[in-house]
Amino acid sequence: MLKLLSKMQNYSGYKDFDHERVEKAFQFATSIYLEHGGDIDEPMRVLDKIMDLKPDEDTVIAILFYDIYLTALVSDEVIREKAGDSVFSLLFALRKLLTLDYSENNKSSQVEVLRKMFLTMAKDIRVILIWLASRLCLMEDLARSNDEEYRVKMAVETMHFYVPIASRLGIYRLKTQLEDLSFKYLDPENHRYVDGQVKKFGKIRKVAIDLMRQNLIAFLSERGIRAEVVGRLKNVYSIFRKMKRKNLDKIDQLYDLFAIRVILPTVDGVDATDYLYTVLGLIHSEWRPISSRFKDYVAVPKPNGYRSLHTVILGLGPKNFDQPVEIQIRNSEMNREAEFGVASHWIYKGDKETKSRNIDSQIDWIKGLDQLDDLFSSDDELLKEVSLDLFRDRIFVLTPRGEVKDLPAGSIPLDFAYAVHTDVGHHCVMAKVNSVVVPLDYELKNGDVVEIVTRKESTPRLRWLSLVKSSFARNRIKAWFSGLNRENNLREGKNLVNAQLERLGKPQLNQTYSILKNYLGADLTVAQRESLLEEIGKGMQLASNVVRKIYPYEKSLPSADMVVRPNGASVGLEDQIVIGGEEGMPIKIASCCKPKHGDFIVAYITRGSRVSVHKSNCRLLDSLDGQRIIMAGWKGEVNKPFSHRIGIDMKVVSRVGLIRDVTSIVTSFGINIVDIMIKPAGGGLYNDCFLLDFNDLETFDILMDRLSEIEGVLKVSRMEEFK
Repeated sequence: MLKLLSKMQNYSGYKDFDHERVEKAFQFATSIYLEHGGDIDEPMRVLDKIMDLKPDEDTVIAILFYDIYLTALVSDEVIREKAGDSVFSLLFALRKLLTLDYSENNKSSQVEVLRKMFLTMAKDIRVILIWLASRLCLMEDLARSNDEEYRVKMAVETMHFYVPIASRLGIYRLKTQLEDLSFKYLDPENHRYVDGQVKKFGKIRKVAIDLMRQNLIAFLSERGIRAEVVGRLKNVYSIFRKMKRKNLDKIDQLYDLFAIRVILPTVDGVDATDYLYTVLGLIHSEWRPISSRFKDYVAVPKPNGYRSLHTVILGLGPKNFDQPVEIQIRNSEMNREAEFGVASHWIYKGDKETKSRNIDSQIDWIKGLDQLDDLFSSDDELLKEVSLDLFRDRIFVLTPRGEVKDLPAGSIPLDFAYAVHTDVGHHCVMAKVNSVVVPLDYELKNGDVVEIVTRKESTPRLRWLSLVKSSFARNRIKAWFSGLNRENNLREGKNLVNAQLERLGKPQLNQTYSILKNYLGADLTVAQRESLLEEIGKGMQLASNVVRKIYPYEKSLPSADMVVRPNGASVGLEDQIVIGGEEGMPIKIASCCKPKHGDFIVAYITRGSRVSVHKSNCRLLDSLDGQRIIMAGWKGEVNKPFSHRIGIDMKVVSRVGLIRDVTSIVTSFGINIVDIMIKPAGGGLYNDCFLLDFNDLETFDILMDRLSEIEGVLKVSRMEEFK
């Protein structure tokens, strides 16, 4: 630990690392381990795996408290007291990950594991980094276990989940170690064979690799280029996969067993890509490249962010070494990214510019969450299938400071505002997405950075209930309306109901709200009727829905049962029915099913020779004498021009173009205008009346809303009679 603390004390890049806080945490954790016979060396091994990332204080302390928290040696309250809420949130997220129930052949289990992992990664990559480092320590310890079944189970989990996650994050330093340790227990025979050849080959080629390194260092130094040059063999599992793919028996048959890496300094923290291409050109001018093997991951990075130039050249090795050699050219920043991937950007603290770059990297990572088809190997078809549907119903968006919010797909800035804080939602007046002002109902996308503008005097709107997608936002809005003054709610509810009643041409609410008495078949008291109006005023119920249940369209709006004519004449429903092809028979409309014009109907001949007309699906028909049932229909049914003829009365301030605006809206709905009347209403106002044919009553509400928005229209309501 002293060595690690010393390393942390030499950190550069951020001055606000609190070494005293970390040392106090170390002393407390050590005392707990000693008290319970534990060993602080275990968390120190986990910490050592990620030390080169320069983890922040919270990450270091979370690792120190990792085991004592997960084994419940200390309570949540003690963790908060000794380490703070930020460390507790890391540990709590780790505990949730470790309690996931993974089953190799259970798809729903795998979905849940993957979902929780990606949710955690999107919100705080530090949790996953500790999680991966801890798993690496566990895999290293498997050699001490005699339980073969347990070792295989851990290896399967690691290869199926931990390795792909490390790969997708670009943390190759951990990924290759996890991969090789899993391979060791999943296929011990092939592991021993390949590992043995790698060790043998490594000894033979070490001299050649060192010589090539020295040649490159000297070549670059002569041209004034200072660079770190290292050589490395590929890991055992990747070599095995290449041999298997190419159907080879020996590793010396592979040309790309090792690579020489040229690491150039990063200039002022900025990627000097021109410098990289200059070095590439110099190397190609000295040694012959194999053009088909050149890969430019600088211009086109890998999905996980990996950047580097790869080229394969001939002639770099000694005379007895005629194999092609892969050269990887990158700067120190790219090399850090190659080792630690996404985590290299935003695990450690920094200045304002560094934090900005970190948030940009976080945004790129989150946007990549919906491109998971490259995450799992082709052998893991089940996991591929699971990952493709994993986040179809969720998105991740960020605050300007980089805090991630998990929202339902289709969410809008209002959902985000309430996710930040209820008060932010209540006072929201404007939203910016990626620094651009957008409407409050703008659909957010993965990786959007959202800023909410609030105004203290602003309050929620009823229409927000129909816009938001998250249940949390909807409940907060409802709760706000519920908290309003009861009298205001009641008054607002009465106004909303009266507006709907006026639209339908029905009487306004009286003092006892008597039209609500039998709402939904209940015998409501006056107090219960007031409660219903309060709910409407609070936005918990829509006035239009309540009124429609009291006055169904079939009753409140005329249909062809009684067609209103411009001259006031009417045609009875019985006169429009044809029984068995005959007209003029004595007809009674059945009260059990109340058929109306347009329904499929049949006739039943009663004992008194009168004919009762029923809907063809009337339940009463099953109990009647089937021999007395005959076919029935409607006169001119095939030429039926409309379903409902309705008069509309508009009180208006006359202006040029008003009638044109009204008729254009009406005809845009496919509604036929039968007649128009214009009558003076006094005081410079007019009643513009329209007789309209509707095919769909659902269009009635929409049309009334559109007409009421026309300039000069003061009120729109239905006419009882058009005359």
